[in-house]
Amino acid sequence: MSPRNKRPRRRKAPTPAPVSSPAPATVAWWKRPVTWLLTIVVGAVATWLGAVVLGMINQWKPADELAEELAGRGPLVVLDVKHVPYPQEGSLDYVYPAGSDLARLDAARPDDPAVEAGAVDIERSTWEITLVGTRDEAAEAVDLRPVLVEPCRAPLTGIKEPNESQGESKKVVLVTHVDRPNPRMLVEDRGGDEAGAPFFATHKITLPKGEKNVIQVRALSAKQHCRWRLELDYLADGRRQTMVISAPGDKPFEVTGRADDSAYTWVYLNPINGCRAKDGSKTDRLRITGAEYAQMVREGRNCPYW
Repeated sequence: MSPRNKRPRRRKAPTPAPVSSPAPATVAWWKRPVTWLLTIVVGAVATWLGAVVLGMINQWKPADELAEELAGRGPLVVLDVKHVPYPQEGSLDYVYPAGSDLARLDAARPDDPAVEAGAVDIERSTWEITLVGTRDEAAEAVDLRPVLVEPCRAPLTGIKEPNESQGESKKVVLVTHVDRPNPRMLVEDRGGDEAGAPFFATHKITLPKGEKNVIQVRALSAKQHCRWRLELDYLADGRRQTMVISAPGDKPFEVTGRADDSAYTWVYLNPINGCRAKDGSKTDRLRITGAEYAQMVREGRNCPYW
């Protein structure tokens, strides 16, 4: 065979390696069907248990009343406790703490010294308490009494401030002598048939749902400094209950008797008399010592220098 008739041999192509299939991607746990199933089952069980528990509770107390109590709202709510600064309704005078800021007091008399400057009412202290019933059936207040937080003490002798007249109140006021044993709420003495009689011996106060009811309480003390809270007895939910009422900030109420004039550190004079300072200058905030004030009173004068 001639060389040109020879055909070249074909080389065999290499056998291709087997192609492996890609590994399946990992599925996040929260996307797995079994997780969905467990979530549905757990939710259904929780819902069922909640319905069972609520049903058991409702057998003991209606759901609306339970919600009110869980929100801190019982059958009776104290909506507001407000100090009354005017003399016919409130204090005759005030006494500031001995360490009060004199520059501030010399500049201007606070509108309400008890609230704005920590003063204590002298001889009488009046507060307005606003109550609201929360039940469909009206609650009834059947007793209100002051309860001392400690025995009454000697009167305060800080800085005395006069209280100017602002008009007379026409509201019904409950009066109590906190410096006497077992004080009770009395009908204010205005010359009526019941004046001075124990109020709750023959009266009660009805407190309908959602209606504001204002009780004005005036506490008196002749010679002592007394601190107290109020206890209110009321009927609601078929039983007698007691509520404790405090001044704003959960502080006790206070009133002090009148001390001897010379015992006060300082005394502010009533500007209505137009008294002048020692140098003859005019001022609405004339302040003199307790000793000077006592001497002025003994001599029957309205002003100490002029």
